[in-house]
Amino acid sequence: MYHVLVVEDELLIRDAVVEMVNQLDGFKVTGEAGSCEEGWRQLRELWPTVLITDIQLPDSDGLELIQRIRSDKLPVVTIIISGHDSFPYAQNAIRLHVSEYLLKPISEGELHEALARSVSRLEAIADSNVLLREIQSFIDDLQDNASIALFEQADRLLSRIYHLRGLEPGVKASYYRIFLSKLVEVVKVIHPDLPQVDVPEDGSEHQVKQVFRDVLHEWIRRYPHFANNQMRLVIKRACDYIEAHLQDELGLKQMSDYCNLSPSYFGVLFKQYTGKSFVNYVNQIRMDKAMELLRDSDMKIYEVAEEVGFASLPYFNRVFKTVTALTPNEYRRGLGV
Repeated sequence: MYHVLVVEDELLIRDAVVEMVNQLDGFKVTGEAGSCEEGWRQLRELWPTVLITDIQLPDSDGLELIQRIRSDKLPVVTIIISGHDSFPYAQNAIRLHVSEYLLKPISEGELHEALARSVSRLEAIADSNVLLREIQSFIDDLQDNASIALFEQADRLLSRIYHLRGLEPGVKASYYRIFLSKLVEVVKVIHPDLPQVDVPEDGSEHQVKQVFRDVLHEWIRRYPHFANNQMRLVIKRACDYIEAHLQDELGLKQMSDYCNLSPSYFGVLFKQYTGKSFVNYVNQIRMDKAMELLRDSDMKIYEVAEEVGFASLPYFNRVFKTVTALTPNEYRRGLGV
């Protein structure tokens, strides 16, 4: 199954694209975003194999997002959807090795054909994509593993990067940097004075592993104390705010500002304490409230969606099914309501 991230700020268009993708066997939308920055954040958490992005976004454009992908040498096939038949845009897309450039309004047939034409490229990057997802899982599960297991798992992942074959120059170094930056980001939550660390250029496998072991040692040494300190109160305050403001826009930036923390710091801290990414946590709370309203009121489904903060009914339906494995109608019918 190929995972797809859709970045489009117009909700109606995004809903349509997501529906088109999900109708095609072998492809599944696992993330949605309405801006370049949110798309970049989700891309580096979900590690999709396909990015479908609008070329014009509120904070930047789709080409900026694709430029970042190329700079980090990420294993992602990119498809642009654009409302403008612009030659300069198309030129830049070619330069960035964009797989497809589709003009709005796009049809389901056009999008399916574009995805089908991308399959050979997707097969070629599958192993690298799996490796990046496993790195993400390692970071997400840091607090749940014993010290020996952490060292062993990190060593295995680093060995796999070191022994990668047939990749363009710079890919291994990029994967090391991605892994190390994610690890350092988490450790700096509990040890803000962690010294600057880098993977040695042209370093041996042993030298690379030693860098990671040193950082992991700081995590193991400091986490037990940190887990019991006042930062729990910060996240508890954030969770209380979320429950009281479900109808509001609840983005990572807004909540990090509320807690007087940087977005990356807040995101890492939030995940360490709740066990869920910020987006998944907010969706779960909204769905819990939605299930309560579907169960205990006679509100129409679109009214429930609005009550828990969704401007788009199709988006609400998708999130509800992702969280509960049922559509809102199926959930309500199952209750006999």
